[in-house]
Amino acid sequence: MKKLTYVSTKSVNELTWPTVVEGINIYSSALTVFTDFKTAGPRVIETNTRADVLVKLMKKEHVRMKIVVDEYNHFVGIISLEDLSEDALIKRVAEGYKRSELMVADLMRPKEELIALSYNSLKNSDIESLLLSQRENPLQHLLVIDEDSNTIRGLISSNDIVRQLRLDVDVAFSSFASTYRSAILGQKFQSKRLKAA
Repeated sequence: MKKLTYVSTKSVNELTWPTVVEGINIYSSALTVFTDFKTAGPRVIETNTRADVLVKLMKKEHVRMKIVVDEYNHFVGIISLEDLSEDALIKRVAEGYKRSELMVADLMRPKEELIALSYNSLKNSDIESLLLSQRENPLQHLLVIDEDSNTIRGLISSNDIVRQLRLDVDVAFSSFASTYRSAILGQKFQSKRLKAA
């Protein structure tokens, strides 16, 4: 057994806080809004989890999307609160499923239907370019693939962009499309208004 050292907290006044990057704007590196799974592990859920249990879990954890894995922790898809909405559940029940028996596998978006962003292109991009490329995306999350290791390296959340840029967007209903409208189109509208004044 290794010996542990204990220290008095009497003279300690400060806490360690995460590094906050000040002055982030649309021209900042897109990596400033990237959640890297090398430093913040992915939030995963197995395919055989009941949908109603997952809804409660996601609300408790304050997350809106989880990566779906099989019993071997292999990536098989994603599931979001939108996929677990009341409308989505009613639709499945109308198709003959019993509500209490709906599983993540029944409601998830399989990986074959997903498109992800290349990590190498993300490294050389800014937030403006990212938002321009996602201006029609009605979703809140975008996976990022590290092509060198052929792994899901992380993700980008429209909510993180909203928070970092301090945009006036309701994060409960944000998407890349709404974030684009607020960050890019809103900025262009403000600059035109300033010129006219």
